[in-house]
Amino acid sequence: MHYHIWIAALLHLHWVLTVAAVPVPVPVPVPVPGGGSPKPSPQQPDKASSLAKLWNTQGNKHPTVFIHGLAGWGEVKPLLGAINYWGGLNTNLLDMLRNQGHTVVAPNVGPLSSNWERACEVFAQLTGSLTDYGVARAAQFNHARFGDNHTGNAMLPSFAQNFKTGANNLVKINIVGHSLGGPTSRTLTHLLRYGSADEMAACVKAGVVCSPLFWTNKTQTYVNGVFAISGTHQGSVVDDFLQATGGRKQLVKALFKGVVAINNFKNLGIWNLQLGHHGLGPKKGEEFGDFLDRICDSDWYLSKSNAFFDLSVANQADPLLSYVRNVPETTYFSVAGVTTNSLLGVSLPQISTLIVLSPFATIIGTYSNSRLSALWRYTQSDWRQNDGLVMVASSRGPVDGFQSYDMDLVSSDSRSLINSAPTSAPKKGTYNYVGELSHTDHAAIIGWFDIDTRKVEKIYTNIMQVLSSLSA
Repeated sequence: MHYHIWIAALLHLHWVLTVAAVPVPVPVPVPVPGGGSPKPSPQQPDKASSLAKLWNTQGNKHPTVFIHGLAGWGEVKPLLGAINYWGGLNTNLLDMLRNQGHTVVAPNVGPLSSNWERACEVFAQLTGSLTDYGVARAAQFNHARFGDNHTGNAMLPSFAQNFKTGANNLVKINIVGHSLGGPTSRTLTHLLRYGSADEMAACVKAGVVCSPLFWTNKTQTYVNGVFAISGTHQGSVVDDFLQATGGRKQLVKALFKGVVAINNFKNLGIWNLQLGHHGLGPKKGEEFGDFLDRICDSDWYLSKSNAFFDLSVANQADPLLSYVRNVPETTYFSVAGVTTNSLLGVSLPQISTLIVLSPFATIIGTYSNSRLSALWRYTQSDWRQNDGLVMVASSRGPVDGFQSYDMDLVSSDSRSLINSAPTSAPKKGTYNYVGELSHTDHAAIIGWFDIDTRKVEKIYTNIMQVLSSLSA
């Protein structure tokens, strides 16, 4: 089968459907008593000249770290030489934000790894250090303690100085996470604030130096703000469904192999799976497909140290995940995409939904499992409305709650964003849920396959304005 023709046809059909689904507004004249032209509506009075003034802060200029989701990639190389994770085919959101004066970086973390491992990998890349997964963690899952070495290549040298002897000036970061990048961001924020008592104890017992990520004597947070986009904070029932039906392995293989086959590449180079500490590094001359088969047939695949375990709704109460808590000094935000319509108790994909996501949107939108107690907390609609991969209830925030904090992230300018925002500053230590982005699926929310990039560019411009308006 010619994969490139198949993919091109799918993309073309998706674009046609997306464009066709966009309603064209028709201006309707408003009748005026006595004739004449209608008077313009009075504009909403300005609340403040900036979000920072609205929230009574001085704002901040902290660098922002973008963390990708499952099967994603950082900014080192675009997929197929053309597709940016943050922006897709037609735009590079990171470069756009840099042109606006923001400092942004996007590490390349394990696309199939657990949130713990991904957090460790982000820390190592930001600070230019050897990836340290922890002494206790390595013993628990029978893998090597260390991973890739980034010594001398800190993505944020100023942030790295925080962990040098005699450091004086605290440098904080903001974090933006998409999909699995949402809980990865929360895990990293937790570890940067509280460390890990288990890891510290294991280091003392072994007589070795512990990674600064696990230090428990930290007196402040290093993360100022977090913005989760379609985050999998309470998992996704897609994972539970695939695990129950035996389809998870087939999906993983198809996901990677399909793209590799398009250009007949043996190894695309963008997916550093970072599984060497599990003894699963690529072998010389090994085809990428064979490498993937070996991974899916390994003990690691069936362990609790991978993304699939972390993505299961049923596993969210497991101590391996439930230890993570919000940091009271950090301000959290979340936003959900919605690409389904509710109908007679089920949710079905809209015509604009990316074709490859429509089956998953239907799975979530019709999912029932009386044994999955986590579903009992919410209405059926909360769990069934989704973006093609993640339920709205999961994207709002973790199980310990959120507060509604409506803002229009698709505002066309700063004034509109300010006028849409609450006058009270966002609450720290809990997720401030800014609402749903309608007609926005899991891929569209990061700009994939968009012909018109203006919507997604507005979203990320506004996200950065929100984060940079927080108190330092």
